[in-house]
Amino acid sequence: MPVEHRITQGRVPIGNFSLYYERVGSGFPVIFLHGLGGNHLSWWQQVPYFMRWYECITLDQRSFGMSPDPDGLFNRAHASDLGRLLDHLKIEKAALVGQSMGGWTIVGYALEHPERVAAMVMADTPGGIFTPDMKFAIPRTPLVMDTTPPIGSLPTYARDYFARVPEMAFLYDQFRILGARPPADAGAQIAHLRYDLDSVRTRLKMPILCLVGEQDELIPPDMIRSMVKVLPKGRLVTVSDCGHSVYFERPQVFNHIVRDFLLEVLD
Repeated sequence: MPVEHRITQGRVPIGNFSLYYERVGSGFPVIFLHGLGGNHLSWWQQVPYFMRWYECITLDQRSFGMSPDPDGLFNRAHASDLGRLLDHLKIEKAALVGQSMGGWTIVGYALEHPERVAAMVMADTPGGIFTPDMKFAIPRTPLVMDTTPPIGSLPTYARDYFARVPEMAFLYDQFRILGARPPADAGAQIAHLRYDLDSVRTRLKMPILCLVGEQDELIPPDMIRSMVKVLPKGRLVTVSDCGHSVYFERPQVFNHIVRDFLLEVLD
């Protein structure tokens, strides 16, 4: 008989709003944190794969999807929101997967509660860990949140992604406009949140896998190479033929790399 999986939907009351989440599968908990252009649906190519071995938890971070932000706290509250979710679900320890903006969330939480984080996957993100030699590249199109750019023009996937798989690029663009909206200067607010390097070196001692697309223009591979050097147990994987969203552009590659990593470190 095949294993029956049921999705549980829920909300965590936090102040003036409630945080939307979904959970499915069983086993060690893995929490997926989406990026600036996403929401809990972004992980549709990951959850059906990983739920065979793990309990998969996705959420709409504050300001996205079905999680509004009445207090205007945006990313200043993302890490603490994650903590409230883990407390609500009575999860003592988890593996955290953060894409782009989600990297800031998992790093912020892990710095405060390293004992509750078994491992982390930082996908296309410095996660607020900036070294002196890091430099941002100039994206081909500014990612302004209060406008609707032409279909297929986002800098969050490879330049030729729309030409190769227009249906997938269209779907990616549609996810971006679902639900509550972040502030127009969300990108700048995220980039300005930077964590102390000494704290990173002393507190982030769990295994950390850093993935980056070879054609990532928002977070170039050189930035991630620099960041990995300050992580005590950091490792780097560069993925060819994709840009800023490895999990979406090359999901099978992403899934296998992350699965191998989790098999190794979650024993």
